[in-house]
Amino acid sequence: MMNANDHDLYHLETKRLLLRPFTEADYPLVLRISSDPETTRYLYYWGRIGTTPESDARRFLKYALTSWAEKPIRAREFCVTLRESGLSIGDGSVEWVADQPGTAEIGWILLPEYRKQGYALEMGKELLREAFLRMNACQVIAHCDARNGPSYRLMQRLGMRLIHTEPEARPAKHSGEKNGDEYTCRILKSEWRDEA
Repeated sequence: MMNANDHDLYHLETKRLLLRPFTEADYPLVLRISSDPETTRYLYYWGRIGTTPESDARRFLKYALTSWAEKPIRAREFCVTLRESGLSIGDGSVEWVADQPGTAEIGWILLPEYRKQGYALEMGKELLREAFLRMNACQVIAHCDARNGPSYRLMQRLGMRLIHTEPEARPAKHSGEKNGDEYTCRILKSEWRDEA
């Protein structure tokens, strides 16, 4: 359980965004994410054949809540909110990669109406700062479905380079649909420039 003194340790801030740990009260946001076919289309763990929006939402929220209780913390799932209004608009994450010492992975999800406004880039830069400055990662990776052009372009804007393509690594979301290829992008700490 976190206390008031943990605020600086568990909250990230940018010019327009506050990234904070999820709470049970964030279930409506998570359900909205998991109920939008266009959003879940490219997400690895969401919208798989045999799952429901409710089961995906509950699974993710349980993971997001319990990850902060680990000692040491391995995964940080942040609820992304607008600083001015307090509205919750998505998820941002940074976590250690198992069996790859010094490697962190970042990720992001935004509700459709908050895309194409620079929020994802703003969040991505802050997640890199968290990984490199606070967690002291040596390198940061990110994955996306190869068909997800906006996510791939964001990785490039963050200074990440494509290092691997895994054929058919992204599970199909509909019967008869082909699995998607997966891109892995990376940036080394020596390549990163802190723009804060």
